[in-house]
Amino acid sequence: MTVNERKAAWIASLSHCFTHGYMTLLPAVMVVLAGEQSLGFFALGTVVNLGYFLFGAGSIPAGILADRIGAKKILTLGLFGMALSALLVGVSPTSWAFAASYALLGLAASIYHPAGLSLIARHIEKKGKALSLHGILGNIGLSLAPLFAGLMVTLFDTWRAAYLSFGLMGLLFALAVQRISIENEENLSFRTLLSPELLRLRSPVMSAIDTIPADRDAVKVLPVPLLLLYAGSIAFGFIYRGSLTFFPSLFQQDIYFISSSEQPVVLAGLVTSMVLSVGVFGQWLGGYVSDRLRRPEMAHIMIYLVVIPALYYVSRLSDTPLIAASILFSLVFYGWQPLQNSLIARCTPRSAYGKGFGWNFFFIMGMGSIATAVGGYVADDQGVDKVYLLLAAVSLAALIISAAVIRLAPYSLRFSFRIERE
Repeated sequence: MTVNERKAAWIASLSHCFTHGYMTLLPAVMVVLAGEQSLGFFALGTVVNLGYFLFGAGSIPAGILADRIGAKKILTLGLFGMALSALLVGVSPTSWAFAASYALLGLAASIYHPAGLSLIARHIEKKGKALSLHGILGNIGLSLAPLFAGLMVTLFDTWRAAYLSFGLMGLLFALAVQRISIENEENLSFRTLLSPELLRLRSPVMSAIDTIPADRDAVKVLPVPLLLLYAGSIAFGFIYRGSLTFFPSLFQQDIYFISSSEQPVVLAGLVTSMVLSVGVFGQWLGGYVSDRLRRPEMAHIMIYLVVIPALYYVSRLSDTPLIAASILFSLVFYGWQPLQNSLIARCTPRSAYGKGFGWNFFFIMGMGSIATAVGGYVADDQGVDKVYLLLAAVSLAALIISAAVIRLAPYSLRFSFRIERE
């Protein structure tokens, strides 16, 4: 990598670490928060689902902005937004204030993925290694955040300390990123916040229509594999969000040395961090494979052939066997992400990387966010362990979708329409 490529890779990857850190603090403090606010898993899951949905939905306009006014500008804006929103979550006095602040955090966090991945796609020639680093640091963020949150709860005897301390660290990181320059990328300024592109954001559909001359037939081509990749993103997002949200609660319930300890929140956070940290190796392997396999789509099938039985056993085991099955799941499952990002880049024009990654992340986090509410209902009604049986069933659907990507690779959907002046 050149110096400029390394800067782009590390800025994007460290930002990825912070982004997933912000969004993974909650599972570690969910039991404490639910007790303080007198909420069940379903009620809390439904409230937090709004933040997770915005985490995905906001990525669509964020992707358009990254294409129009620069990936680094939008990335930096997201970093400041996440830090300030986390501080608001930490000082929220009521359940309604918590819900509103968490929604703002989700919206700010949604900016990162289309901007950060666009930064890598535009500035790095061989993307596999950079996407691997990107995935690894994202996995480090989501694996260490539960441990960090558990320690903050123990030290300060409140869940608020996790958000306040992480928000302050994130603010310092945002200030550092603001000062680093990347070739052909402008830094965020006050003028950017008042730019016409930011204030008059139009939908992707209207932007596309504006480029079509009147009285002309327009032909649109949509590759079937791209549509199936997006369908696979919804399934992945459901599995990702569901497994991540309920791991600490599952471990507190089904692992004896945690449930019988004086500090179950800390121990559950520690075990969750250990389980998720092995996903780093899966991220590395996924990035390695994406640069070397002629058909990296095959790797998605191999991943789900392991994930399905792993999740099934997570739903049925306890104590040490439960930890072992969870580690196997994490080790294999997270290799999906760098492979998917590489495939999306292949199917998307360079000028539309931001939109391509924005839609992909909307499907992963926006559509997949329903797992918190659905999983919360299942946990209240049948137990936390049954959530993972549901995730095994969704993994089976994801396997079928992955096979269809390969089978329907040569096919595209073509349709035309006419715009006429009256």
